[in-house]
Amino acid sequence: MKNKILRLVKYLFFKSPLNKYFLPVMKFDMSIAQLNFILNTLDEIKMDGAVVEIGVGGGATSIVINKFIEKMSSKRRFYAIDTFFGFTKEDILYEQNNRGKIDNYLYYRSNSKEWYSKTLIAHGINDATVYKSDAKEFDYSVIGEIAFCLFDVDLFMPTAAVLPILYELLVPGGVIIVDDCQAESSIYDGAGEAYRLFCSKKGFKEEIVFDKLGIIRKPLF
Repeated sequence: MKNKILRLVKYLFFKSPLNKYFLPVMKFDMSIAQLNFILNTLDEIKMDGAVVEIGVGGGATSIVINKFIEKMSSKRRFYAIDTFFGFTKEDILYEQNNRGKIDNYLYYRSNSKEWYSKTLIAHGINDATVYKSDAKEFDYSVIGEIAFCLFDVDLFMPTAAVLPILYELLVPGGVIIVDDCQAESSIYDGAGEAYRLFCSKKGFKEEIVFDKLGIIRKPLF
């Protein structure tokens, strides 16, 4: 009888239009292929150094990266950096005044450091170091050497300002992956413009993977 009642409750639940708000869903802005590339790239880096994610959103990719590190029995430290309140006024004004964007960029305002941290803890991730900060203002020296960075701040100014700093801290053989580097125009194409400008200044060949991931590799020698 208990099982019959449980099945009836489940049936009514799934028939309800509200079920989508209660089902466990992991939301990603990346495809499975892109996530797989990120993890494979991380696995290929043999030099010591931290793993950094800048622009973490709700934490879905952070969970995947941390669970992968755990599975590989790696000792790498994980650092997360985000405003946890969307884009800064300064960066928005630059997009509007210098890049002709008309969007108000009021996204991600519902995030918070507390919710993000508790999301990680709920998935058994207890040793992540989380900073609430504008990426442009953060003191990256507190992290030290970086082996891998997933960089996803969308707009031109923070991407252009931070990539040179990250590259200096990157260990030989380390990799930075910059999201939103697709060729198509969008409200987030500032990241791609900043990535291409960085590559041009450094004399690097652009490497765009799965249409949107801009790769920066530091030579081993």
